[in-house]
Amino acid sequence: MSYKLGLVSLFVRDVPKAQAFYVDFLGMKVLTEFSSPDFIFLLPSGGTPIALQNVTTAPQNLTGQPAGFELNLEVDDVDAALQEWKARGVEIVSEVADMGAGRYFRARDPEGNSLTVYQYYEQVKAMREQLGF
Repeated sequence: MSYKLGLVSLFVRDVPKAQAFYVDFLGMKVLTEFSSPDFIFLLPSGGTPIALQNVTTAPQNLTGQPAGFELNLEVDDVDAALQEWKARGVEIVSEVADMGAGRYFRARDPEGNSLTVYQYYEQVKAMREQLGF
């Protein structure tokens, strides 16, 4: 059996505020037919869908907490992205740095979830196309 990442859930305290960040700022699309007031199904321009889930709806034995993991967002120009994020008042955790396969910076969304914004080097992009990842 093989597995693929099908959905990433973010547990949030303020669903409308988180939705505004991911939709208005990051440009993700809400799939209303799969959403409710406590669960927002988001489709990024590429990659794995994201769900914003009200933390109060998590099962009792699940320790869903904001800032428990990190989302990685690929961009074409990491330096321009950093300037835009700063201009929008997003909390920046680290400036642009080298990660080996490209360059990145870290930030936090309004709920405290960790975000890495990165840009692959051209040779990595070429390899990714060859290998299909």
